Amino acid sequence: MLYEDIRSTTGIDPKEFITLFLEQTDYLSSVEQYTPELLEEVNGISDGSGVEFETIFMHQLGDEYWFNTKDVMAHSCSSFGVNKTSQYPSITAQNMDIPEFYHGFQTVIKASESNSSKEVMYLSVPGHLGLTGMNNQSVSINCNTLMQLDYTKTGLPVTFIVRGVLSKDTQEEAMDFLKRIHHASGQNYILGGPERVYSLECSSNKLEEFRPFENSIFTYHTNHPMSNTDYSANYLASLASNNKTPEEGLYECQRIKSFQNRFTENTQSISIDEIKKVLSSRDNDGQDVVSNRFTFASVIYELSDKPRFLVAPGKPHEIDYLELEW
Repeated sequence: MLYEDIRSTTGIDPKEFITLFLEQTDYLSSVEQYTPELLEEVNGISDGSGVEFETIFMHQLGDEYWFNTKDVMAHSCSSFGVNKTSQYPSITAQNMDIPEFYHGFQTVIKASESNSSKEVMYLSVPGHLGLTGMNNQSVSINCNTLMQLDYTKTGLPVTFIVRGVLSKDTQEEAMDFLKRIHHASGQNYILGGPERVYSLECSSNKLEEFRPFENSIFTYHTNHPMSNTDYSANYLASLASNNKTPEEGLYECQRIKSFQNRFTENTQSISIDEIKKVLSSRDNDGQDVVSNRFTFASVIYELSDKPRFLVAPGKPHEIDYLELEW
């Protein structure tokens, strides 16, 4: 299916494209620098599956593939996070919206570290290192592509950033990791911890936090930069050709309104049930709704002393959430 998508998108033989893509980029050096243990995992997947390393490595580069081949209008995914309050623990959540050829292969991996009590759980597809996840130290990460932001043919790819964050024992260590690495792709990360959540817009040159308003207990994101102005040359060219300014953008996101209309400056606490409702929402007549045809799965992470991992393995307006045990 990856081969079919490459062929239809690029018009090039998939194996030839992968060879050219890996020759013209150098993500491998950053993986070796920042997350060498994950490179061993990719090699293990290749050895175990009998699929050549280059294809398995390309399988990890979804965002980097999109940035280097897809239109800058491409967008999907919706994320949310809320700080710990007197009533509820901190929570992060996301609808993971990815191409439909992945649907039907929803997978959650639970892994334990040797000689450690740490466990991680992450949403994935077979052969992939992980799309979003949490660990039992109440550190979590959710991701939204920001194709308007600048990207690079080097740097650490999104997939390896996700797993790099989940390897950390504390939110502080995870934050340091996100600030220290060189980011390959424009991405928003909602970084969860036991007390507070952060929404971080990352480009190849900048990292900026987004919050809806000062002292907000919650944050949310879709696929539009709201703090980071490190735009890519492709995006600026598209704006110019459409007589648009960066403030106007190329289009107006409807999904963001689903969060804005439900959660305001008067919101004092937010329950898991309220988060389920917004992730299941279909608030307008168009296709740009929170639970949409690209929604692969929906996850909710409760970051308490006894962390909880909830997943709806499909569109949450159609399928119930399951709780997976540590």
